[in-house]
Amino acid sequence: MKYTRNVAINVVIANMIGTGVFTSLGFQVGSIPSWFSIMVLWAVGALISLFGAFAYAEISTRISGSGGEYNYLSKIYSDSLGFTAGWVSFIVGFSAPIAAVSLAIGSYTTNFIQLSETWIATLIILIVGCIHILGIKSGSFFQNVITRLKIVLISVLILSPFLMAYFSDFNPSTIVFNPLNNGYNDWDLIFSSEFAISLVYVCFSYSGWNASVYFASKIEDPVRNIPYSLIVGTLIVSVLYLLLNSVFLYSVEITQLKDQIDIGNVFLDSLLPEYASSLSLLFGVALVASLSSMMIAGPSVLERMGEDYNILKIFTKSNKHQSPYIALISLMILPIIMLNTASFEWIIKYIGVCLSLFSILVVLGVPILRERERTVVKSDIYNAPFGNIISYLFSIINLWMIYHLVSSDIWILAGVSITLLSGFFLYYLVKDRTI
Repeated sequence: MKYTRNVAINVVIANMIGTGVFTSLGFQVGSIPSWFSIMVLWAVGALISLFGAFAYAEISTRISGSGGEYNYLSKIYSDSLGFTAGWVSFIVGFSAPIAAVSLAIGSYTTNFIQLSETWIATLIILIVGCIHILGIKSGSFFQNVITRLKIVLISVLILSPFLMAYFSDFNPSTIVFNPLNNGYNDWDLIFSSEFAISLVYVCFSYSGWNASVYFASKIEDPVRNIPYSLIVGTLIVSVLYLLLNSVFLYSVEITQLKDQIDIGNVFLDSLLPEYASSLSLLFGVALVASLSSMMIAGPSVLERMGEDYNILKIFTKSNKHQSPYIALISLMILPIIMLNTASFEWIIKYIGVCLSLFSILVVLGVPILRERERTVVKSDIYNAPFGNIISYLFSIINLWMIYHLVSSDIWILAGVSITLLSGFFLYYLVKDRTI
């Protein structure tokens, strides 16, 4: 049994709409207090993600199989780089985001459930993990239901403030939507180092646009459905993000949003203060879709590495439900350990830099593979638009963002360096590759 196109699209959407859009705005409005600049920020994030989706769509039709960056970088560059990318995907691409999203679920539901955020985070990881251990059928059903619920919730959130402003005495914020008369120099804001650093949070919010490539071999007709899921999923989320952030700024004063992690709760307190505590539970439920999607995509990286390296073969073991239960259990244990190890803000920056580095390497693989295979005629190749230009633009913008971030926080560079070096070191311990 394989995942359908709808599941692939839903995994991309659910992976993207996670903690980022409900948390990162608070870290942006302090240094970029302009609606127009904020919209440009999120539009740039959408463009970067769409460029990446186009490039990954082409790569996925040139290099088959699951594993994402591990699979692609091994084929484009070297086994050692691919292994390091797989190591980073497991720790940074999935374990750390699972820890972050589960903490966000805990933050949104702690008042209702009356347990600590950490306990809720731990329990939700275990529950969702067990659902996927029961197999593709149960996991697909759960993912489709919870993702559609999330989209309905976001649609209601987008419409609610405008309906309440029209039908009740709700007073919107004083935000100025006219960029020509908002009291700020948007040009300076857009080209500032603060804009580049804020872009890290935005890219974290958009991360997941490549989710379906991680379990490519488990998707029906991957040559057609993977490009479709990447591009359609990214476009849908991009529109929702622009609308949702506009609604947050329309409903809540910037001073109230500044430095806030639980933007959803701040929004509900402003919109429906008497029901905010109960309604915050809905945000937690919506975030479960993100957690579930990572439980679908993440184990495939470990599975693929287990197929190639003897010492990691244990990760290829499946139960009677065809579920890679050892890989899934590993993806439950490490995030639970991470729950008490670092601040939410540091985790986001750390994830952003690591994932951006390897995404750049994959995207630059488009011109490399085109040159390498220029004499090979294939009818089932998806060709990304605008030639190699999107690969170079994607790389330049991401490198600009990374430079500003690591130059402002040397500890991020230290954390990323340790992760990369540990990956290379581990590779030389397990490099007895099997054929």
